[in-house]
Amino acid sequence: MTVRDDSSRPASPRRRRNQQLRTRRYEPTLMYALAEDLKREGVELHKFRGPWHPMRRPLRRPGRNSERAIPVVTNGVVEIAVDTAEHAVDLSGFLNSTGLEHLEPVPNLRPPDQGVVRE
Repeated sequence: MTVRDDSSRPASPRRRRNQQLRTRRYEPTLMYALAEDLKREGVELHKFRGPWHPMRRPLRRPGRNSERAIPVVTNGVVEIAVDTAEHAVDLSGFLNSTGLEHLEPVPNLRPPDQGVVRE
């Protein structure tokens, strides 16, 4: 397998602009881990009823891996995009099991800089 390193070539103005405009996406990895632990303990997350439910948001054109839809978890107001349909089922069950009815989205959420010390 060949790894291509384009760092020696200058980025085109358009590519540089696209990289600057991209924001990091929030991924609820902690919730995935908690849901996985509960499933290992025998908790059937998919049986919890509540406002949160998994669904698929259709795309106008094929996305990554030629997917036609994005799995999301929603309560009818807030939508959380997830990476797989299984994570959508697990996350919706986890949120319902906690009794959480609503989440306040944080606009332009960005994770903290990792390993950066500011003085």
